[in-house]
Amino acid sequence: MIIILGAGLTGLSIAYHLREKGIDFVIIEKEKEAGGLCRSIKSKNYIFDYTGHFLHTKSDYAKSFVEKLIPGIPEVKRKSFIYLKGNLVPYPFQANVAYLPLFDRLKSILSYYFRKRNRPENLAEWILTNFGRGMSELFFLPYNEKLWKYPLSKITPDFITSYAPLVSVLKSKKDIGYNVEFLYPERGIGELTSALSNELEITHGEVYKIDKNFVIFDSEKIRYEYIISTIPLPELLSMLYLGENIPVNMNSLVWNSVLCINFGIKGDISLPLKGLLGFHWIYFPEKHFPFYRIGSYSNISPLMTPEGCSSLWVEVSYRERRPEKNIIDEIIDILSDLGLLSQNNAIDHIVPVDIPYAYPIYNKDRDKILKNLYSFLDKYKIKPAGRFGAWKYSYMGESILEGKRISEELCRG
Repeated sequence: MIIILGAGLTGLSIAYHLREKGIDFVIIEKEKEAGGLCRSIKSKNYIFDYTGHFLHTKSDYAKSFVEKLIPGIPEVKRKSFIYLKGNLVPYPFQANVAYLPLFDRLKSILSYYFRKRNRPENLAEWILTNFGRGMSELFFLPYNEKLWKYPLSKITPDFITSYAPLVSVLKSKKDIGYNVEFLYPERGIGELTSALSNELEITHGEVYKIDKNFVIFDSEKIRYEYIISTIPLPELLSMLYLGENIPVNMNSLVWNSVLCINFGIKGDISLPLKGLLGFHWIYFPEKHFPFYRIGSYSNISPLMTPEGCSSLWVEVSYRERRPEKNIIDEIIDILSDLGLLSQNNAIDHIVPVDIPYAYPIYNKDRDKILKNLYSFLDKYKIKPAGRFGAWKYSYMGESILEGKRISEELCRG
């Protein structure tokens, strides 16, 4: 029997494609509902996601797969910005330096053309090599420090090269990058995983132990021939009782967590800068903002809120120690100072969502750890998959394609 651990998007995609091929499997999910981080929360007539999750893909297959599950899913054109020194710079930053004050603009342009072009050994060096000191110090370095909460000199840049839009310092370009347009269901990203899980039989229960023959969860156990694990690697490794020691130091796996605070708001919201209306998300690199990004679900889809209401999400990154409870009051004060909240649009509802595993960090030990770990797990027919199962930076389109690929490998195997 093939056992899939975790019914997030990757696990659901694997299960869907196995079922299409007529292969038996059991998919186990510890939560009461499937979807993982691609779920939506319905609370007091508001719909919130687990932070912003948008379907962008260059794959015709992944796009048609989504459109089959959600006929008529809207395609949305990105409206995103960087908030810097009280001004808004259109995303991507490196293609819109014309929006910067004169001194910052000149420094960004000159330092880009005269940047050192050494081979970068870490993320900090990669940023300086690709953008020059001006743009790096204004946006890229402080933003990444805030996001990762880990020394950039200890992060390898392997994951970022395919995501960074091209630089254009002399001519502004707003419609470039990997997510210029994206698919988004009208009632939240959970519509996608709900559509997937509705077609599958999912076993709900918490796995406590995996030995050489059985997966043991709750009061049951199932003999397995092959395990595909999409659950976070540290969680998987804590379940293994295989008769030999795991050949890696689990403490060498590092990641960040995110506290997402969702706000339901009576009335409309807009950032009162140059008449900006309808933004989707905004990046905040400056240190005096505790969050790295805010966004508005209702600006993407009005059906995410009750009539006459709006919504915001605010992302705060952390590692090991969750932010103090007063962070919400601090954020409310900042949103008011920014003009996003006023007497005309009072807060109606607040839903904090803690995401213990948000992004795996590509620290310098990662490649060696994964190589040894994959080899070890392969002996016991255990295959990691997905963002935290395989410990990699990935997006939803990749999760769909990974499910298809793994199902094909199992058919051949």
